[in-house]
Amino acid sequence: MACLAIFFEALDVSVLNMAIPQMESFFHFGADGIQWVQTVYVLFYAGLVLLGGRLADTQGRKKIFITGATAFVLASLAAGFSLSFAWLLVCRALQGIGVALAIPAALAIITNTFTAAADRNRALGIFGAMAGIGFATGLAIGGLISNYLGWQWVFFINVPVISGAILLAVWYIPADEKHVVRAANNVWSAILITLLMMLAAWLIHDLGNISNHYMTWLLLLLLFIVAGAIFIRRERVHASPLVDFKLFHLQGVITGNAGAVLLGSMFLSYIFMLTLYLQNDLHFTSSQAGLLLFPFSILSGIISKFILPRMFEKWGVVRTGIAGNVCMLSGMLFFIASYFTDHSLILILCAVASINAFGMAITFPCVTILAVQAVPEQQQGLASGINGTAGSLGGGLGLSLVGLLMQLADTRGWSAYGAGLSVLVLLALCAIGQLVLFYRRSKSRVGLATV
Repeated sequence: MACLAIFFEALDVSVLNMAIPQMESFFHFGADGIQWVQTVYVLFYAGLVLLGGRLADTQGRKKIFITGATAFVLASLAAGFSLSFAWLLVCRALQGIGVALAIPAALAIITNTFTAAADRNRALGIFGAMAGIGFATGLAIGGLISNYLGWQWVFFINVPVISGAILLAVWYIPADEKHVVRAANNVWSAILITLLMMLAAWLIHDLGNISNHYMTWLLLLLLFIVAGAIFIRRERVHASPLVDFKLFHLQGVITGNAGAVLLGSMFLSYIFMLTLYLQNDLHFTSSQAGLLLFPFSILSGIISKFILPRMFEKWGVVRTGIAGNVCMLSGMLFFIASYFTDHSLILILCAVASINAFGMAITFPCVTILAVQAVPEQQQGLASGINGTAGSLGGGLGLSLVGLLMQLADTRGWSAYGAGLSVLVLLALCAIGQLVLFYRRSKSRVGLATV
């Protein structure tokens, strides 16, 4: 059930991208505006997933998983019936809240079920791999769904499957242990960090229009600084902090979460660009784009099932992560090269194979494992929440940067070619940063046999 939850969370993020052209037409928004459908979702998830992790630790993993999954189903149903863009954004925010509760609870269920290090690594590898498969599969089927059924069905598809997962969770997940003392849950800090992430995304996205309302922009920047200072002070003195900064004394936690930020910013922006590239530049229909990407989702599953466990056994998590990061960087370079070869389909297929099939299937499980494997059992829900925050924060800020560059393309006379190429160069730099991060970690002599 836990793996099914992360699969459909990842699928939901990527399947929506293939429906973006239809949503642009339905709501009469450009690409720089419609990206908020993704940004709002990932930032609400990022802001509240820490609280979700804390609730999983203190209120019960099964209870919080079922609550979050139910909220996600109801929000998905409401999103499919959206008639206005504002209502759709509200539903996406509610979806983000539901996932923020369900995913850290699911990860905590896994880490508490498998206590031996080797078994836990394998289980976390499968959990992370299911996310990679979900991303790849979403790109493959999203085009088919939106083309033949309409963009609304990228939301409706969640309802029967996640409802089934909820029923299985009720029957098969063991009952929560009774806690003698339940820690206070820091709701205000969760609200503060969500506000900080929304402000950061808006400040980045609106840089292109700063000359039109610079005073408003500066006031929002001041609000961001003040709210950030309040959040940090509150976390240091609160009896039950939302973020335990002591966790960041663990090298694996630092590598896993920094890697999650870079991976989130890179991959969500990449699939957004890939969708526009296939349908606007190569003139594929959404169903043709989906069929083109479908074999790579199958390959991703094969790699996760048969190759990834062997890589963990032979190389350990860190060196496996380096291999995955090399694939991610190679894919970005293939994508960039296609811009200089008149949109070569062969180079795009190489990029998709490197990123969708190999890169995500290998790298995502590695950052997940590093972020939680050395954390004490009673804080694993919190650690998984921090990792979810890191990945979604990266995704939200990355999409905001994409929106900014597209705004500049319109307002400053840039060509779409130049804007797209600049985005890809930025993403390649993120891939280089992640590769360096994992390489430095590989030089550590601590536990390389298992990490």
